[in-house]
This record gives sequence, C-alpha cells and structure tokens, in this order.
Amino acid sequence: MKNALLASPGGGKRTRVLQLFSRYRDFGGEEGSVYRIGDALHRNFDVGFFLTSSADAFSGDVIYQGVSVLKAFSNWSVLSQLKRYQQLGGYEIWLIHNVFPAMSPAVYELGFRLGIPIVQYLHNYRMGCVNGFFLNHGEPCQTCMDGNFSKAFRTACWHGSHIQSGVMGMITARARGMDLFHRISHWIAISEAQKREHVAMGIPEERITVVPHFYESEEIAAPPTSSEGDALYVGRLSPEKGVDRLIRAWKLIQNCGRTLWIVGEGPERLRLQAMIREEKIANIRFTGFLNQQEMAEIWTKSSCSIVPSIWKEPFGMVVLEAWAKGRPVVAHRIGALPEIIGDGVDGLLVPENSSGELAKAILFLLENPARAGQMGRAGLEKLKERYSRNVWMDAIKPVFSNLTRMKA
Repeated sequence: MKNALLASPGGGKRTRVLQLFSRYRDFGGEEGSVYRIGDALHRNFDVGFFLTSSADAFSGDVIYQGVSVLKAFSNWSVLSQLKRYQQLGGYEIWLIHNVFPAMSPAVYELGFRLGIPIVQYLHNYRMGCVNGFFLNHGEPCQTCMDGNFSKAFRTACWHGSHIQSGVMGMITARARGMDLFHRISHWIAISEAQKREHVAMGIPEERITVVPHFYESEEIAAPPTSSEGDALYVGRLSPEKGVDRLIRAWKLIQNCGRTLWIVGEGPERLRLQAMIREEKIANIRFTGFLNQQEMAEIWTKSSCSIVPSIWKEPFGMVVLEAWAKGRPVVAHRIGALPEIIGDGVDGLLVPENSSGELAKAILFLLENPARAGQMGRAGLEKLKERYSRNVWMDAIKPVFSNLTRMKA
C-alpha cells in the first residue's frame, strides 16, 4: 500500500483542500477524474493528495488476507499516516472520493474527530451497492439501497466472490451506520440522475450539489478520412459497459461495409472475443489500449462513438470525449446519459434492451455522414458551453466557500 502527498506551493490565504482516494486494482475513469479535479482545483485552492492502493487487498496468503479484511474495517496504519499528513498540511477541508476497501471508513471518523468539514465526491452508487453499479451479474438490482447488504453476500455480486461481497457489504453497512448521510458536510453529485438515486438512499437533498464533469482538449477535431467512417467503442471491457449488447447489435449490421473498433482492456475481453468467434460476427477489431497518436488515428476513421452501458451511468465522460472530436454518440437511454445527450441533436438514444434499435441508430449515422457531422459539431458546441473547466469551477467553488465561512 502506497501513500502520496503532493501540496501546491504558496498561496497562504487560499483554502487548503486534501483529496483522499483509495485506488482500485485497475486504473479507470474515476481515478482519472480524481487527478483532473485536483489539477483544476489548484487554480483557486492549495490542494494535497492522500492516496492508498487496493491492488494488494484480498490477495496473498490466508494470514495476509485476514489482516487485509481487518484493515478494510479500520486501517490503523492509514489513519496514523493521515493524521500526520493533516498535522503537517493544516488542511481545512477533506474532499473524499473513495475509501473502499484499503483506506477504510474509519477515515470518516478521524475527520469528524478532528473537526474537519468533509465533502464526499460521488462517482458511482457505492453507498447503496457493494459493486457501485446497481447491477447483479449483469441485471439491474437496487435491493441493497436501504443499507441491508445481505443479498450481496448470497449472490456474490462483487468480483463473483461470496466472501468479498460479504466483507464489502459489512464494510459499507458500517459506513452507513456512522450516519454519514447527515454527518458529512456536503455531497457532490455529477448529474441530477445520480443525485436522485442518493436522495432515495436517504441523503438530504439540500446537502447534495450537482457539479457535472468537465472535459477540455487542445486537439482539433479531425473529420473522418472518408465519408465511410467506422463505428467506435472506447472504454473498459467490463460487464457494466454493455459491450456484449453492442456486439449483438453489430451482428445485425455486420455486412454494412464498415468496421466496429473496440478500444480498451478489461476482464470481459476474452469472453467477448469468444462470443464473436462462436457467432461468426465479422468486421470487429479489438485494439487494446492505444497511445495518444494511435487514438487520434482511430478517431479519423470513425463517424460515431457508441456508449452501450447497461448500468445507470452517473455521467459518461466518454460522451464529452467524443464531442471533443466532433463525433456524435449513440447511447442507451439510461442513468444520466439522457440528461447529457440531446436525442437527435448531438447523439441518438435507444432503449438498453433493444439490439435492433441500437443497430438501427448506428447504421443511420454510418450511412448519413452529413447528418453525423452536424450532430458532432452540435456536441462540440455543447461541450464548450456547458462542460468547460470554468463552468465546473464556478459550480464547485461555492461548496468550499460556504464550508470555509461556516467553519470560521
């Protein structure tokens, strides 16, 4: 387990904010958002990072796993280091992104005991679901929203393990038992859709401020190299992303003369590739991770980006990334995606359980390049107007300013 503290220099009168994040086993969009948020906050605040890693949690021999489980409930070594960091940095606000499982919920108790206002940044639905996705083996599930996580153990919905699901359920239940919904000073949701789900869990509505993510790119959105652009999926290959639904849809239009590019890695890759072989689906190419130059080349070949997620996406950064390239998006009508995407304006929305509708939407954009270009440009304009760094900062600054005044 590794920790890091990076404090910005100078600015003695600026509010000092400490970001806390327990990293997951694999790098993902949430971790990228944490660093992007920290970089943006540096403009107006002195920001530090306290990071732990979950890479070695629940691994190793039986004794090590036992110690890991105990630390997931109350990680005494992390608490000692965090207390020391706080003494050295004199942080006035803690911005917590994730404490599960390596950092442990005891971090909240330490913050309360030290009298530090805590802001919780919501990235998923962890407080009401052990896997954070409201999915149980690929099916929608919100059984545990009330704080009873027994079904998680029975169904092994986290990493396919009864033990890990049970442990995570107990840890999350412990966090809920701390009355975090009322003791945390403020919560930041990244969409109205995500806010509604957390209000349903029991968090007071007035304690949640919606601050959508931002995305800025200095790259010029290059048009497709020809009028016959391809279809593109960019993201992690994991169950909640619904790539299998995309492949089923592509099967219906596989002879359209285009290619479906699947960019990314994840635990689903081998299963997805086997599915393609067994069903003899043509014109799909997996690329794995690509560097910046390789991604630029893929974008020039593509007419649209597809977001086939089956979980209640709390935002969808991939939508903003597509718009930055001037590309429209085809997405399932789920979670916050309808809140972001204007159906028929800068993208197309389809039901999450209809391969036929998804295929139809993709084919429409592939066969109508002028319309696709128009929608992509509309997305680029929306990105500049609603999802810039300045818009994000204007929304989040009052949260910290109000807490600073209250503490004073």
